[in-house]
Amino acid sequence: MKLKGTMTEQAYREQLVASKSHLFNDISKRTFLKIIRETFPAMKTAHAVDWIPEQGEDIISYLVDTHSVIKIELDCYDKSVVPIVDVYPIEIWMKGLSKRSQIKIAVAIELAKNDLKEGN
Repeated sequence: MKLKGTMTEQAYREQLVASKSHLFNDISKRTFLKIIRETFPAMKTAHAVDWIPEQGEDIISYLVDTHSVIKIELDCYDKSVVPIVDVYPIEIWMKGLSKRSQIKIAVAIELAKNDLKEGN
C-alpha cells in the first residue's frame, strides 16, 4: 500500500512511535518485550498494531521488524498464568483487514524499515 501523507497516517505514525517507546522503556511493558525477544531473538524493532483491553487481560499485537505480527494475551492480575502467544507472517495478518488497519500496518512497516536502516 502506498502512503500518501494523510492526517490519518500521521496520527498512526505518532501512536506507533509512542508504542515502540513504551515497549522498550516502560516497566509495565517488560513482560511483552520479554515474550517478543524470546520468540524473535534477532528482533530489532516492534510497534503495537492492535490493542484490545479486556477486563482481566491485555491483548496486544506487535509488528516485529517487518516480517511478522506477534499477538500476546497476558493476564493482568495473575502473572502465573501462561501468556497466549500467536505468531503470524505479515502476509497472513494482512488478509481481511479493514482499510484503516491496512493503513496502520503500512505506516508500521515504513517505521520498522526506517528503524532497521538506522539500526534502532
